[in-house]
Amino acid sequence: MTASLLCLVHCVGTPLLLLMFPMIGFSESDDLVHRAMAILVVIPAVLAILPGFRKHRNWSVLLTGSSGLACFIVSVLVIGPHYGEMAELVFATIGGVLLFTTHYRNHRFCRCCVNEAGQ
Repeated sequence: MTASLLCLVHCVGTPLLLLMFPMIGFSESDDLVHRAMAILVVIPAVLAILPGFRKHRNWSVLLTGSSGLACFIVSVLVIGPHYGEMAELVFATIGGVLLFTTHYRNHRFCRCCVNEAGQ
């Protein structure tokens, strides 16, 4: 329930925070903003993926999550500065889809662990 609440706060708060960036002196093209956003994605993803993996030991979840994080980080820190915003958007979207898939599968496998323990 806590993770769902944090997800809700993230989904509602992120667009509002991004709207405030110009008011506090940041623009969307600032490298600092991209690095901060990468950190804001990586930390919660790692904190969600690793405990689930330790619980259900499904390596495919860890591999998919690692691939999604790597794709996202590379898109923000390497692809965007070298190949432009559109290339960054494509690779960040791929990373986001991999992370979404990972969270969904992680949640499903963790739920199976709880169901097996209760039987």
